Amino acid sequence: ITNETRRLHGLIDRLLELASLEKRKSLDDVRKLDVGELVSTAIDHVAPMLERHHLKLQHDIPPGLTVRGDAFLLNGALINLLQNAIEFSPDGGTIQIIARHIDDSIHLLVEDEGPGVPDFAKERVFERFYSLPRPATGHKSSGLGLCFVREVALLHGGSIALENIGERGTRAVLSVR
Repeated sequence: ITNETRRLHGLIDRLLELASLEKRKSLDDVRKLDVGELVSTAIDHVAPMLERHHLKLQHDIPPGLTVRGDAFLLNGALINLLQNAIEFSPDGGTIQIIARHIDDSIHLLVEDEGPGVPDFAKERVFERFYSLPRPATGHKSSGLGLCFVREVALLHGGSIALENIGERGTRAVLSVR
């Protein structure tokens, strides 16, 4: 009962967060942010999950790379992408975070070594409540995380995309302006 109560409380919080985000027309707290610090904060948040799954995390963030945006929202988006990468990665695998300045955007790439996104799900993964079963458990998530990431990307004048890489793995590309 306690675990289910926690799960439902978390689901309600995420729904309220998403509803609030979808109503926004612009960002409230725009600042110049160090991308390395954003990534570091997100990594600290998911560190226990990485340890539990014996995953390595590598990152390639050029020093001095900055973006204008809302730190809280961008941090939440990165955490969601990292959590997905962790949940879909095989134990002992590697997750990579790469940041690049391309044209007028910052691209944050999160790559895993999981099974990839099935063709039938590619068009739906950003829909509210759509979720794929996790390979290790077969359980589905709330289906709100990638929808949240999409809303954050749009508020920052950017986009989010998932693509399969090689034989195994998924790359999430979050771009913000």
